[in-house]
Amino acid sequence: MVKILRLVTVLVLLSMPFIRAHAQGGYIEESVWSNVNPASEQASDFIITKNGEKLFGDVVSAYDFANYEKVDFEYRGSVKTYSPVDLKAFGLENGRFFMSKKLSESSEVEFVQILFSGRLQLDYKKGKYYLDNGTDIQELRSYYQDVPGEGSPKKRHIKLYISILKINTSGTCGFEMNDLIERSRVDEQDFIQIVTQYHACEELPYKLHVEKIPFAKISPTAAIGAGSEFTKSSDIPENFNYSFSKSLSYRAFLGFRLHDFRRTPKSSIDLRIGFMMRSATLEASSVTRAEVITASQEFKESSIFIPFSYNYSFFKKGVTDIYMGLVLTTWLSTLQNDLSIIEQTLTLAPNETILYEQRNMDVVSSSFSPGMKAGANFPLNSKMTLFTEFGVDFIKDYYTVQVLSSPIIHLNRTYLSFQVGIEF
Repeated sequence: MVKILRLVTVLVLLSMPFIRAHAQGGYIEESVWSNVNPASEQASDFIITKNGEKLFGDVVSAYDFANYEKVDFEYRGSVKTYSPVDLKAFGLENGRFFMSKKLSESSEVEFVQILFSGRLQLDYKKGKYYLDNGTDIQELRSYYQDVPGEGSPKKRHIKLYISILKINTSGTCGFEMNDLIERSRVDEQDFIQIVTQYHACEELPYKLHVEKIPFAKISPTAAIGAGSEFTKSSDIPENFNYSFSKSLSYRAFLGFRLHDFRRTPKSSIDLRIGFMMRSATLEASSVTRAEVITASQEFKESSIFIPFSYNYSFFKKGVTDIYMGLVLTTWLSTLQNDLSIIEQTLTLAPNETILYEQRNMDVVSSSFSPGMKAGANFPLNSKMTLFTEFGVDFIKDYYTVQVLSSPIIHLNRTYLSFQVGIEF
């Protein structure tokens, strides 16, 4: 009985108008989607007007977007803006292909990206996928439905897209793909695999329009830079003072950047490994009624740092790209003590001074720091890009200072950095 009710529910949902629209496509001829300009025999952006005229030029856009509300097209030196009602289709030099379509009965005409075309057409718009079978356009979707009953509320995952795919691939080939469809998710690669395998099995002509567009690009990076740190603590006694002779440090890193994501071209991810070092002297003093203590420690600090960052480009004009990022860094640090001397003068016993050679500062061996950065890219040529970055991160209780039997003082570190690098 439960299975029958589920089947009825699916059939009702499949027939509902808000997830269907009259089809506007199917297999698309090469003469339509081809981005090769016959005049230059080179790939180029293009538009197809309502009267069927195909014009090659440049789609003016700072990023490789997957969604367009309008198109600014430069042709023979002039730029004109087109809406979906003005064009039949347009394409980009990298292979992206868009058509003007209505995705539902109630919607307006939109620019829809065509991922795959054949007897079945796979479309994409604003994070949603649609299947066009030549008669209807249906959204490939899933949702959760409340299940009535006693106790804590439960939800059932309704995978409506599975029924749509099975109905549209019915037959011997579809039967052989049953397990593949059942295991699929609402995911571009899963849907492409299903429709590609179906057309290959049925020996039907098809075209994958995103074949030459990678999920993301990967580029090695290398940089050198410098940093300066500032320390502060809330538990320093009033009679205790300290200072570092130098806050400057030097750093370098190697890594890679994932960028130009197919769906989110403004986003990028950096993963790096670097080395930082500095030499300085800690000067500390403590004054009480009974004694005066001065301490000096010369040290060399070195760290291996592994930053992971998510970046978002918020301005791009011409060849300049400005971005900001959120950073999480792992620090593996060591402190080498070169010379540490403590001088203790007993004020209640005149002329009595005691010297100690004792370490009075250390650093936490491993830590995590949240941070932010801002950067800019400046292409040098077709293969290399110069980038500059400013960064700031924070580590709580990074240093510990203790002079003789005084209380342990924890110092928080704020680290500012600047680096210049090359992206290959």
